[in-house]
Amino acid sequence: MKRRYIALLIILVVVTASSSMVSQNQNPAQKPQKAVDPVCGLTIDKHDDLAITYKGETYYFCSDADLKKFKDNPGKYVKK
Repeated sequence: MKRRYIALLIILVVVTASSSMVSQNQNPAQKPQKAVDPVCGLTIDKHDDLAITYKGETYYFCSDADLKKFKDNPGKYVKK
């Protein structure tokens, strides 16, 4: 009985240590890059499906609605 308890304890320690090492080794560069939605001003994660390039600059949006507003009148939202 005591051997079984010790064996389970060792397995638990090994699994916990392995999980900790994996989470520490994740590349911080994998975090999403941030952008500011030019329509509403929210800071958001960059997603290519909610982005548009206008005059050589890529803009990112928090929603399809903001993307549409920008497409309809980009000059209103682009800082000069």
